[in-house]
Amino acid sequence: MKAPALAFCMTLLLSLAGCLGPEMTPAWEPHGDELDRVKVKDFTLTSSENESWTYSEEASNTTLVVAFLFTNCLDICPIVTHNMKWVKSQLTPEELNKTTFLTVTVDPWRDNVSTLHDWKTGTNSEWTHLTVTDNTSGSPSMQAIQDVWVNFGVGLTIEEAGTDSSARHHPDDYTVNHSTGTILVDRFGHLRVWWGDNDWILDLFLDDLRHLHTL
Repeated sequence: MKAPALAFCMTLLLSLAGCLGPEMTPAWEPHGDELDRVKVKDFTLTSSENESWTYSEEASNTTLVVAFLFTNCLDICPIVTHNMKWVKSQLTPEELNKTTFLTVTVDPWRDNVSTLHDWKTGTNSEWTHLTVTDNTSGSPSMQAIQDVWVNFGVGLTIEEAGTDSSARHHPDDYTVNHSTGTILVDRFGHLRVWWGDNDWILDLFLDDLRHLHTL
């Protein structure tokens, strides 16, 4: 009697193991908006310390937290920066080693290296801030940052006297309108989660980030 009973138990355990296999693991649903896993195209821009910064070299094998903003933004951009500071402060040393924080300007015409450096120090946002060295239309620097905006889905227009125009051609007196948020990129370089600038829930954003650390 013992042998049949033992065989039954083993069969049951194997059956349960099959039910709990990877194919039955529920898909992860982030708290923010799930993205289509677009691959980050490698890029090189200039930091607020006037140094070249390349994604594949500086953020390789880390989870990326990237915000797009401009220093003349007096309402939501400081809040997003504060949110990023809070998230960064909650991470353990091990988690920090797995994470790259990044700010990319959407106004390279005014946010030159020195302006971006003043913003970084004034907000105590101790992570990399990126801009261009040459904001002339059609320059390699401008092409590089525009490619980044496209890759990350940054909707960008500039506005003068109530008239929107392309970000490639703009007046001297203008404001920037950009439809984007803070984006989480997994360590394999795929865009995974989007958080709208007005929709941050700090602990839920942190939870999404920590999940990506487990991949």
